[in-house]
Amino acid sequence: MELFNDEFKIPEYKFLKNGKDKTLGIVGVSIKEGQEKSGPEICPDFLRQGGLLKIAKSFDWKIEDYGDIKEVDDENHEKNNKDKKYEFDWLNHIHKLGALNKELHDRAKKMGENGQFCLTLGGDHGLATGSISGVKAAFPDLKVIWVDAHADANTPDSSPSGNYHGMPVAHLLGWIKEGTCPGFDWFKPCCSNLDFVFIGLRDLDKQEKQMLKDANIKCFTMHHVLKYGIGEVMKQTYKYLFKDNKTEEIRPHPIHISFDIDGIDPSVAYGTGTKSRGGLLYREAQYIVRETAKTGCLVSFDMVEINPLLDLPREKYHGDNEHITVDSETLALGLEIISSALGEFQDFMQ
Repeated sequence: MELFNDEFKIPEYKFLKNGKDKTLGIVGVSIKEGQEKSGPEICPDFLRQGGLLKIAKSFDWKIEDYGDIKEVDDENHEKNNKDKKYEFDWLNHIHKLGALNKELHDRAKKMGENGQFCLTLGGDHGLATGSISGVKAAFPDLKVIWVDAHADANTPDSSPSGNYHGMPVAHLLGWIKEGTCPGFDWFKPCCSNLDFVFIGLRDLDKQEKQMLKDANIKCFTMHHVLKYGIGEVMKQTYKYLFKDNKTEEIRPHPIHISFDIDGIDPSVAYGTGTKSRGGLLYREAQYIVRETAKTGCLVSFDMVEINPLLDLPREKYHGDNEHITVDSETLALGLEIISSALGEFQDFMQ
């Protein structure tokens, strides 16, 4: 089965409801506690009000909005577990983040089981533990494309900050032992090293680099993007993720994209809290998302780490999406990328 030439017709969604039943599930995660700066928590409202729903409807998606996760009962968890000792109870806001990720896990799982596309609006990247584990509960063969300047694969022992937004990958892979983080008693590691491909990496901590290397995880740094070109990077990505580990056959797998806006160069995406020079260009970022949507295998998507409080005014250009009404640059960029995930330009990509 040839999945990688440029001539195959646009496929229907292989794992979601199609046609008139095609439904976009949306959940907002209004948090900032995975990192230190205010701003990411207001992003879900800005994205919704800035044109998201009109964009989705323009591509014939039905919409089911699961609301925003803003408050969680972390105090009740602490009360019920006051006599339990946790090795990593010193991590910043970890009780709240654990409870929040559980709520997100449940909503994402429900969307996947209902055959809906799961769109998670962050918020910081600490939410990915809940979104990915939830979708993977519905699609056990789920593969993850992680677009980011950072791998977010630190453990509490290797983290220089104690901020959870730098740890969700380590948690998903089981590098953080079960029962060591308060609020995460519900969580069990659900991913293997073969489930992940990283694209856009350029700012890694020393121990994190070694852990990724030791685990033999597929990583495309910005050096690789420049060396091979984004087209070849994506071709290699799909061949890696779609390879059956038992039969060596190439077959479709459901794909989740976890998109940290700082994967894009700050000259294009300024409104984020952890800027890193030398990132993806606009066209490379869009290519990643559009080419993945083209496979028909994309079932879920995180848009995280946009900080409207740090953003620049938007300069509008001829040809911009008419449904996007936000006035800040990085918010508009986030909506453009989501638009690509939902099908924009697919009719020109046969």
